[in-house]
Amino acid sequence: MTSGTPLDRDARVRAAIHRTQLLTNRTPHFTTQTRREANSALDTLERQLGRNQVSTRESVAAIERLMRAHASLGFGLLRDPDFAERFSPALRELGLRGITQRLEEVTHSVMAQPIPGPTRGRRHRDELPTSERSDAEGNPLPKPPGFY
Repeated sequence: MTSGTPLDRDARVRAAIHRTQLLTNRTPHFTTQTRREANSALDTLERQLGRNQVSTRESVAAIERLMRAHASLGFGLLRDPDFAERFSPALRELGLRGITQRLEEVTHSVMAQPIPGPTRGRRHRDELPTSERSDAEGNPLPKPPGFY
């Protein structure tokens, strides 16, 4: 009995490439040259699918062309874990990593942790009602922006 995962993986990668082609052709601020170069690169990447192993040389050239056409298209594909896994030899040669590899490098963000500080029993000003908020010198804070 054979497993259907390689076909499913290629289908998911093909869908990601197709979404990128739609984005390329429907973005109004791309020039004709940008569209032509991006579509050529995406066609080259799509031709790699269905093979047992992707051609690293062709994939590297296609990813470089895609990045040269518009970097946001290439980085959008790098966010897709199936694409990054399927074209990992080419990405390694280029020194790029997919989102899963980047997330594995940093297991959690230290920026998401609250910074403890000396509060001496007082509540943080963000927890106070608007009428009681004050700056470090005790002056009342201006009203937050918005409609009143």
